[in-house]
Amino acid sequence: MKLSASVLAPVSLGLFVFSMGGTKEEIVRLQSDVLQLSNQIRLLQKGTDETGSVFKSLLEQLNDQVARMNLATDELHRTMQEQKTDVFNLVTSIRSEVQNLSVKLDDTNNRLAALQKKQEEQQVRMTSLRTAPAAAEGRIQPDQAYAAAYNDFLIGNYDLAIAGFQDLLESHPDSEYSDNALFYSGICSQQQQRYEQAIEAFDQVINLYPKGDKTAAAYFKKAQVYQHLQKNTDAIDTLRQLIEIYPDSQESVQAQQELERMGV
Repeated sequence: MKLSASVLAPVSLGLFVFSMGGTKEEIVRLQSDVLQLSNQIRLLQKGTDETGSVFKSLLEQLNDQVARMNLATDELHRTMQEQKTDVFNLVTSIRSEVQNLSVKLDDTNNRLAALQKKQEEQQVRMTSLRTAPAAAEGRIQPDQAYAAAYNDFLIGNYDLAIAGFQDLLESHPDSEYSDNALFYSGICSQQQQRYEQAIEAFDQVINLYPKGDKTAAAYFKKAQVYQHLQKNTDAIDTLRQLIEIYPDSQESVQAQQELERMGV
């Protein structure tokens, strides 16, 4: 460190007096002053060095903080850019999905409209079959009446189906469709939870058409109705009758499985 002129002046003066030959006391006093000045200079030098070290340390810390802030800023900017990209991609994906759903919805609506139209046309055709007189007899033929009622059964018009099957049974009681008409009448009543009417229809199939192709199925359906009514004893008896009378039928296999399920 460079010393200023004001600091070095007393030293120079002391040296000058000494060189000019002062008294002993003056020389001693000057030597003491010079010694004090030297100590002050050393202290000042030490304080200056310490202050410079502190400033240097503070400057290094400040530089480190600035560097960390720059890194944090860069990271924040990078994160914001990534989030911006992710949001853009998400919005694009949602927009594409909405467009696809819109296309699917339009296609579904078109299919439903076509299906409804087809159903209406079929309903009109079935109505026409009910009302169109037969060419020879002037009335609806059994196959036409059965087809119309069975179509109502398939599409869930159970009341209309029951009425159609009943008309068939009244107008053609001895037709080949009579056992089927009674059987599906029972199914319609079962679907409507009219269990007593269902049992009555199944009993008519069993009693009137013991050799019909729907008789074994009528036993099984009757047992199901008893189960719905929580009449398990009657259900078990009906299933056992089915197995005994129609051991080779598919319904017999189902009856055995049902009895096992019931723990019998």
